[in-house]
Amino acid sequence: MIADIIGYIAGLVIIVSWIPQVVKSYKTKSVNDLSIMMVILILIGTVLWISYALLVKDKPVFAVNVVLTILISYILYLKIKYEK
Repeated sequence: MIADIIGYIAGLVIIVSWIPQVVKSYKTKSVNDLSIMMVILILIGTVLWISYALLVKDKPVFAVNVVLTILISYILYLKIKYEK
């Protein structure tokens, strides 16, 4: 149980670290400084972590990466939409 709590706290920190980027990208409509390859690789990584979490039944890893997949997908959407 303590391991799950640590996992959820660690995941929350990671999620919170992405929120300013999502908000800034939304407000400024500018994602030029973000590499599309980096965004795609992070998205692939989060999907793989979800697969892993399902296989080993790791709820914290699953929950965190579902939220991160949504955030990163939104950044990818903005990157494609506003790419100059």
